[in-house]
Amino acid sequence: MLTDDELRAVLRAEAAAHRPDRAAILERVTRTTMRTEAARRRGPRVRIAGAAAAVAAVIGGGGVAQWALAGGTGSDRPTPPPPTVTVSASPAVAPSASPSRSSPSRRPGKPTAPSVTSAGPAADTTAMGPLRSGGSVEVGGKTRANSVVTIRTGEELTALEVTIRLAGTAELVPRSGSQQVPGASVDSSVTEEAGALVYHFTLSSGDTLDPGTYTFYARYTYAPGGRDPGADRYAVTATSGSGAALTVGGGFG
Repeated sequence: MLTDDELRAVLRAEAAAHRPDRAAILERVTRTTMRTEAARRRGPRVRIAGAAAAVAAVIGGGGVAQWALAGGTGSDRPTPPPPTVTVSASPAVAPSASPSRSSPSRRPGKPTAPSVTSAGPAADTTAMGPLRSGGSVEVGGKTRANSVVTIRTGEELTALEVTIRLAGTAELVPRSGSQQVPGASVDSSVTEEAGALVYHFTLSSGDTLDPGTYTFYARYTYAPGGRDPGADRYAVTATSGSGAALTVGGGFG
């Protein structure tokens, strides 16, 4: 009769020497699983993976048996080696994207026409290339004045046009336009356009202006008490002897 210690030693030796036929066990489990697969029709890959895990648990059970024969309990229980399981992963299928809500279409706004000032640039541009300009007001009495445009050119000019636009004010009446342009002929006129007086001075065709200073006057009368020239504008366009187009303009501040 073996003692308890001797029996444990024999069982421990038998468990250590035991080598289960893993291939045979796996073949039997797989064969059984495949026979029932047609009837069950549920997740074949998962069931095979589960069977493989069960086989691994059976194969790896030797360690648990040794622990039981040794009489161990609690924290000294050996951890069975993790089974090796190969699972064939199905290709991931991306969920169909929900159609994004498009922003409501907006009707294009009506284009805004650019602001146009007939008497010249909206902003003062009193110098360009060889051409310089300035505007001033000469008061000749309680109801008379001249709006004066003075230009200075450092090159010969082959074409020149000066426009003075006076905003309509109380009792504004044109007198005449005049100029100081020695050595050249200048045509002048005054018209009323959209509630304003417009004076035009144009260098005659074929004439030229030498480098120098030239002055143009818009003469008029107005109501007693004075007149505000803040809305008055002038513009000068010219062509230099080298063919450059020049444009300057401003107000009468």
